[in-house]
Amino acid sequence: MTSVKPRINPKNRNVEPFDRMLRRFKKACERKGIVQECRDRQYYIKPNVIKNEKNQQLKRRKKLDAERRNSSSFRRR
Repeated sequence: MTSVKPRINPKNRNVEPFDRMLRRFKKACERKGIVQECRDRQYYIKPNVIKNEKNQQLKRRKKLDAERRNSSSFRRR
């Protein structure tokens, strides 16, 4: 688990405010991907469903590309 200790300013011996420490903790968790991993693990998606969704997206993209190529209003670069 990510740990964050309060920083102490050596010049005036002030302890870092809680909101800054919380912000550092959130960024550290985000960098390590902890939140995203929890969201991914929240629901199990069968491999078959993942494969099917990927195929559907590919099919949709190919269809849109074909429509764009065939349409006369599509601007060519």
